[in-house]
Amino acid sequence: MRIFLFFSLFAAATLSTAPCQDMSGAIRAQAAKSGKGIASWYGARGNQPVWSGEYLGALAQFIQALDAHGLSPQLFQLSAWDQQWRNPSPDPGQRAAVEVGTTQLALYAIQSLAYGFVDPVTVHPKWAAISRQVTSYQFLDQALQQPPSQFAGFLLQSVPPQDNRYAEMVKTLARYREIDRLGGWRNLPATAQPAGPGSKYPELNLLTSRLQAEGDLPGGTAKSRKGTIDNRTGEALKSFQFRHGIEPDGFIGGETLQELNTPTSQRVNQIIINIDRLRWMPRSWEDPEHIEVNIAENALRVYQGNREISVMPVVVGMKGISETPVFHGRIQDVYFRPTWNVPTSIAKRKLVPSALSDPEGPEGYMRSHNYQIVSSYGSSTVLPNTVDNLNKVASGGLLMRQGSGPQNSLGLIKFIFPNDSAVYLHDTNMPELFQRADRDYSSGCVRVARPVELAQFILRGNAGWNAQSIRATMDDPNVNDRREHLNTTTSVYLIYWTCTIMGDSRVRFDRDIYGHDATMFQKFGLQ
Repeated sequence: MRIFLFFSLFAAATLSTAPCQDMSGAIRAQAAKSGKGIASWYGARGNQPVWSGEYLGALAQFIQALDAHGLSPQLFQLSAWDQQWRNPSPDPGQRAAVEVGTTQLALYAIQSLAYGFVDPVTVHPKWAAISRQVTSYQFLDQALQQPPSQFAGFLLQSVPPQDNRYAEMVKTLARYREIDRLGGWRNLPATAQPAGPGSKYPELNLLTSRLQAEGDLPGGTAKSRKGTIDNRTGEALKSFQFRHGIEPDGFIGGETLQELNTPTSQRVNQIIINIDRLRWMPRSWEDPEHIEVNIAENALRVYQGNREISVMPVVVGMKGISETPVFHGRIQDVYFRPTWNVPTSIAKRKLVPSALSDPEGPEGYMRSHNYQIVSSYGSSTVLPNTVDNLNKVASGGLLMRQGSGPQNSLGLIKFIFPNDSAVYLHDTNMPELFQRADRDYSSGCVRVARPVELAQFILRGNAGWNAQSIRATMDDPNVNDRREHLNTTTSVYLIYWTCTIMGDSRVRFDRDIYGHDATMFQKFGLQ
C-alpha cells in the first residue's frame, strides 16, 4: 500500500516538463555550481533530467525506510523536498536546481547509510578517511538501472554494511523501539543493602521477567521461594552486569540498579549512534583481517577472513587525563623486551614526583623500577639520579627511559603502528588490572591481556614464529629491544562504541567514559 501511495503521489510530478534543450542547459549550469562530481555525473548523462515522478516516489520510499536504520527522514528534510517535488516551478533554472538538489539528496542518503551520517573526522580529528571501493555515485548508478519499483529495495539490500553485527544492531533497534513504544521497562526498587542470591527482593517477578526478556535468564522465569533471589537469578544478574560493563557479582548495587532503570528511550538513542559508528568501518572485503580495540568496552577483537577469531580484555587511557584517541593505522613492527622512552608529560606528572617523595630517596626509586636519566633516548650514557637531574627531566631538559625486562611498564612485547599520538599496543607488568570491569588506567596506550596470542596473529606473515618461540623470546634475558619488522602489516582500529553486539547476538551497553556520545547525540538531534 505504501509503495502504491508514493507512486500515485508523485506520478504527476516531474522535473523535466520544460523542453529538453532548455533543461539540459539549465542542468549543466546548475551542476557546474555544485562541484566537479555532480557536473561529471550529469555530463555523462548528457545533462538530462533523472528524476521522473516514479523515481521521485522510489527515492522518497528509500529515505523513509532509512528510519529502520536509525536515520530519521527528518535528517534529510524529506517533508521540504516533498513540497518542492509536488509544486514544480515553471522556471527551468528553478527546476534544474531541484533536479540537481534531488541527486545530491540521494547521494547524501546513500552515503549516510553506507559510510555514516556523521563524518567521523568531525568527532575524532585523528581518524583518517577510509578509501572506499564503491562510491555513493556508483550505488546510485546501479539503483537507477533498476525499475522504479525495485529502486529502494536494491539500495536497502546493497548499501548498508554487510557486517553481521550491523544487521543485528538494526534488529535490536527495532526491538527496543517497540519496548519503548509500549512504555519501556518499569523501574525496579532500591534496597537498603545490595540484593542478590539468598536475599529477598520486593519486585522479584518484575526482575526475573526483565532478565528473561533481555536474554540473561534463559529457560523461563526462575522459581524462587517467598520472594528470595535464587542462584540462577544471581547468575542472570551477572550476565546483565557483564553486558553493561559492571563487575559481575550477582547483586543489585547502585551501578546495576542504575543500568536496570535506564530509560529505553536512552537505549534507543545509544543504538542509533553506534549503528552509525559501525558504518565508519571498512567493508568486509576492504579489510577482512584486522584488529579492533573498542575503547568504551575495554576489549580487543581479532578478525581473520571476516570472522572474529579472538576477543580479549584491554586496559585503555585514563578518562580526563590520558584518553586513548580514536583513530586507525597499520602495525608494522613488533619489539621484544622493549625499553620505554617515558614521555616528558608522564615523567613530570607521575614519575618525578614519585621518585622525589620515595622514602628510600630518588636513587632507590629509580633503581627499583629500572628507570634511567639520559640526555637522549638512544644515549648509552646514563646520568646520576640526582634531585637536580630529576627536575631537569620534569622541565624537559633531560629524558627518562625504563630498561627492558619484566618490570617494564610495556611488559615484554609491544606492537607499533606509527601515529602522532605515540600510542601502541603492548604487554603489561600489571596483569591484575584485566580482572577489573573498569579498565581505564593507562597513559594512553592499549595494554593487551594475551600478548602471545596477539603476536601469533600479527607475526603470521613472518616465518619461524609460533606461540613457543614468541614466549621464549619474551622471556630471554639476553634480548633487549629486539625489532621484528612485519612482512605483512595489519590494520588496527581504535574505536569507541558504547553499544555493540556480542558473539551470542545479545546487545551490550558500555558507559560513555570519555563523553563522546554527547557529540554524536547532538549531530543526530537526539536528547
